[in-house]
Amino acid sequence: MAIRKAMALMLLLGLALVPSSSAHALVTDLSNKRIEIRYSFSGAELILFGAVGSTNIDVRQEDYDVVIVVRGPEAPAVVRKKARVGAIWVNADDMRFPSAPGYYAVAATRPLNEIANPVAFASYGIGFHNLPLVADSGNGLMMPDPEFREALFRLRSGDGLYRQEKDEVAIIGQGLFRTNVHLPANVPVGEFIVETFIFQHGSMRSRNRISLTVDKEGFERAAYNFAHGYPFWYGIVAVIVALAAGWLAGVLGKK
Repeated sequence: MAIRKAMALMLLLGLALVPSSSAHALVTDLSNKRIEIRYSFSGAELILFGAVGSTNIDVRQEDYDVVIVVRGPEAPAVVRKKARVGAIWVNADDMRFPSAPGYYAVAATRPLNEIANPVAFASYGIGFHNLPLVADSGNGLMMPDPEFREALFRLRSGDGLYRQEKDEVAIIGQGLFRTNVHLPANVPVGEFIVETFIFQHGSMRSRNRISLTVDKEGFERAAYNFAHGYPFWYGIVAVIVALAAGWLAGVLGKK
């Protein structure tokens, strides 16, 4: 609670220092901008605070909506479609996405369809269906099959990596808002972008962007660097460790 009050005070102070002539005064901050992954990491809960000053429509006099998008990092993804052959299921068709967000979350004060029309969200890439995803056909890039696109969203939602309108942005005071950012234990490592949009009367009035870093530390960082920097030797070491573990288990089992 003390952290939340301190952050709110800092945001208000930041707005007070913004010149009154500024047409779009929007300030946001996170309770933690760097997440360290160690062996005991089981996920993280962050708090995003924001404060809105004067815009071309005074948010202190009229209602407004906040939409927050957390995205990152980009990486290739493959979605496979299974088919039944006799009594077994095998991989049939597949689709490769050269670049897709490893994590993607959208939170808002209300359902998106009550804030603005789909065209407004498409203009800023808000919402999973507005992500500029392309597929690799083997002969070049193409628009992805909607079935595979939906499958990517469904699979990563099941893993807790995609959160489309599962979290609410709460208005906690005059021009102040907050939301929780949920990062699961399997969150990818890399740089994240946290974007905040202010909407009024169906139009975007102001936006703000801050960054978030998720990185491995300690032994996990050393193992990660070794695996990616020297994959051949990492494989050799992994085989040796597995053989040693099997031999030790056999010796102990005989006693």
